[in-house]
Amino acid sequence: MTAVTATGHVTARALGPDAPAEGSVVRDDTGRFAGRVVRVFGPVARPYLSIRPRRPLRGAEAARLLGTSLRVAEGTNGAG
Repeated sequence: MTAVTATGHVTARALGPDAPAEGSVVRDDTGRFAGRVVRVFGPVARPYLSIRPRRPLRGAEAARLLGTSLRVAEGTNGAG
């Protein structure tokens, strides 16, 4: 699940209980830097992530994100 909030953050659902840490880098399906995890919240079994995009999303960009998968870049917590 992916949604864009009124403040421009992306809300995504983790696949399981092993949620990334706040500050982790998020990449799109092409491997490009998409943003950072700014908050982890919700149920422990499958939490939600609030992701601040690398730049503000326009309407078409936000619409393209809906229903897509984002990946946390391994080994890049707090860097990049």
